[in-house]
Amino acid sequence: MANEPDAITRLVRACDPGAALSPDDPRYVNCDDVRGENLAQLFERSLRRADPTQPQVKLFAGHRGVGKTSELLRLKQLLEKNAFEVIYFDVMESLDPNDLDFPDLLTLAAAEVQKHIKAIKIPGFSATSSKLRTVYEAIKGCLPSDVALAGADIGPGFAKLVVEIKNRPNARKKLRKAIEQQSTRLIDAVNDLLDTANAGLRKVGREGLVLITDGLDKVVRRPLGEDSNTHERLFIDRSEQLASLNAHTVYTVPISLYYSPFCAQLEQTVGEFNVPLPMISIRGDDRSEPTPETPGMKKMYAMIEARCKFAKVKLDEMFDDHDTCHYLCKMSGGHPRHLMMLISAAASEVDREPITLDAAKKAVRNYANSLFREVEGDFWPKLRKFDQPQDDIPKDNDHQQMLLLLHIFEYMNKEPWYEVNPVLRTLRKFDEPEDD
Repeated sequence: MANEPDAITRLVRACDPGAALSPDDPRYVNCDDVRGENLAQLFERSLRRADPTQPQVKLFAGHRGVGKTSELLRLKQLLEKNAFEVIYFDVMESLDPNDLDFPDLLTLAAAEVQKHIKAIKIPGFSATSSKLRTVYEAIKGCLPSDVALAGADIGPGFAKLVVEIKNRPNARKKLRKAIEQQSTRLIDAVNDLLDTANAGLRKVGREGLVLITDGLDKVVRRPLGEDSNTHERLFIDRSEQLASLNAHTVYTVPISLYYSPFCAQLEQTVGEFNVPLPMISIRGDDRSEPTPETPGMKKMYAMIEARCKFAKVKLDEMFDDHDTCHYLCKMSGGHPRHLMMLISAAASEVDREPITLDAAKKAVRNYANSLFREVEGDFWPKLRKFDQPQDDIPKDNDHQQMLLLLHIFEYMNKEPWYEVNPVLRTLRKFDEPEDD
């Protein structure tokens, strides 16, 4: 029998930075009062009150690691309590975020809708429609012999096609071309399936389907030419098709897209103004310096307490002093995943508890050095301008990239404001004169 992990190991496992927490997880801490927005509740109310014959599209953005997946799981729970059937899927589990295009996403949506509708067994309803069968056979017929889909029928067919797209990068262009040739018919077939499923659900007293597509915020932003990149191709050029499914749909999108010149075009397509999920503001309401008593700092501290309780350890035994916890919370900048990363990194600096302030500073230094290596040289003068909170941020490519790479954080106190990642301030480079 394996030995029971020691206290500090249990804490590190409880602080897994990659774990998305559902609202029922004992580690989950509700942060609505320090974010400035409760997007899960806003979205749920809007979808619940919407005309079911006029599907809505919602865009969900925010910094990576700020808690989007947890809030989407919370939205799923709220919708299910109000009689919706929710199809939630994460593209990261099935597709390659380093090379993802619209045909991949459309195929994955078809596979997930088909799989989910088959699983819930709506009375008198089949998840395999004649339209889907026809489109799938047409896609197979468009493929050259070297990428033929042998042995896949319509049942697992679209799921098989998703696997091929992910696992055969050399054949990806040919697969996409075949899907693209049938994209209009495929959307029509998926909508036929959604319409039939929605009608069947409403016959048994349900509100209908909601699709939640997570992970699209992690799609890598690669240049495709002088005036285009992967984000614009997927979310702007294909916005009409993304909004064309006959069910309420929620998509995660990169936060940088909200600061793109094309954002207004995107909002016109989906029919509403969008607010990103903000960071946890650790400053005071007047943007004063963080102290242990500011609401956001108390919330970050509550996250540490919840992880300690989950790990069955005592907080005051795991850290040498409250100042160490305060330092880690402050250096996280109100970013939940960064707090968990810093705790885990600091724990690696000691043989056993407690985690010391010196260990915490080493963890921050290592993260700072990592940031130093990735910050482009001409970014530094622009970053220094965000040493103190700023009311606005330029809409150019450089600042979009800074938001995407977490060099600058966005906060909300009734109105948005922006500040540099506090770890960058620890680097000597950040204090160099402007004419460096």
